[in-house]
Amino acid sequence: MAFAQLAIAQEKQEITGRIQADSIEAPIHIINVTQEKGTVSDKAGNFKLEVKENDLLLISSVQFQRKEVQITSKILNQKILNIKLLPALTELEQVRVHNLSGNLKEDIADIKVIDMPVIKVPPVPRSVIPRGTPNEAFNASQTQAPAGGNILGLVGLITGKPNFGSLSKSESKALNEREVINTLRNKFDDYFFTNHLKIDSNHIMNFLTYIFENGFQQKLLKEERALDLVVYLEIKSKAYLKSIAD
Repeated sequence: MAFAQLAIAQEKQEITGRIQADSIEAPIHIINVTQEKGTVSDKAGNFKLEVKENDLLLISSVQFQRKEVQITSKILNQKILNIKLLPALTELEQVRVHNLSGNLKEDIADIKVIDMPVIKVPPVPRSVIPRGTPNEAFNASQTQAPAGGNILGLVGLITGKPNFGSLSKSESKALNEREVINTLRNKFDDYFFTNHLKIDSNHIMNFLTYIFENGFQQKLLKEERALDLVVYLEIKSKAYLKSIAD
C-alpha cells in the first residue's frame, strides 16, 4: 500500500481547480513553478493543471492578491483544488488629520519635523534605452503549455510586457554587464519590480547589478527560458532584500 501511494505521489496527475473569489473580471494565471508549466482560469474560475506532490503553484492576477499553494497528497487524492483569493490592496492608507487652532503661527510651531534618511542611489546609466509603449499582442504561435496556456504569454501578463521573450533574441556572443542590465530592465516594467518582486523603484538598477555580480546566467535571456527567468528573479529578489536589510 505504501509503495502504491509513493508511486502515485511521483506521477503527474491532472487536477481540477476552482478559484473562489468575488467578481472575476479577468483570467487568473496558475503557474506550476516546479514543473515550469501553467494555465489560466475561465471566467467562472475553473482550471485544470498537471501536478505532482510537493509542486509549488503560483496564482497571480492584477485583480487579486498573489498566492502560493503547495500540492499535498490530500489534494492529489481528492483531485480537486479550491483556492480562495483576496482582492488586491488598492485602498489608500489611513491619513491622520491634526486639529488646528486657526492661529497659523502657533500651528506651524507645533508641527514636528522628522529627518528622513537619505538613500544614495547611483544615477541610471546613460546607455539605458527608454522604454516605450507595450508592443502588439503576443503571437499565438509562441511556445504552448500542455495544459493549453501560452507560457510566454502568461509570463508577459505577470511582468506587464505582453511580448515578453521577443525583446531579446538569443545571441552567441557574451554580453557585458551594462548590456545584461539594460536587457533585463527593458524586459520588465516598474510594476513587476515594485509589486511582484517588492523591489523599491529606487533600487531596481542596484538589484539588477546585484544579480549580475552574483552569477547571472545569460542563457536565461533566451525566449524559451522566459518562465525560468521570472522564477530566478523571484529567488534573487528575496536574497537582495535580505542583504540590504542586514
